[in-house]
Amino acid sequence: MADNSKKTTKKTTKRVVHTDGYSSLVKMCAFWGIFLAAVLFVASGILSFFDIDIGRTIIAVFEIIGKLALLVAVAFPAYNYVRGKAKVWKIIFWVVLVVYIAGCVFSVINL
Repeated sequence: MADNSKKTTKKTTKRVVHTDGYSSLVKMCAFWGIFLAAVLFVASGILSFFDIDIGRTIIAVFEIIGKLALLVAVAFPAYNYVRGKAKVWKIIFWVVLVVYIAGCVFSVINL
């Protein structure tokens, strides 16, 4: 008698998502940068209601840290975007980055 029971070997595949360290670093910096900036901006807003000299200094420090936190949150994805582009885009990225940092610093310093 012939054996009519066919054994089928069905191949199952699992989807494996590989995440590199850079991608998770960018996501972490983006989240914590936005979080820190929001907390510091709210804290500086609350401190602005109190008219004390030390409060203005603390507000200025909170604002610069908040702006730099946003910079970290945005700089990594921005560099990842220009990394594969022409050299001119990389130069534009670095110039804009320096101008942003200088703007953060000089906005706090009253000249």
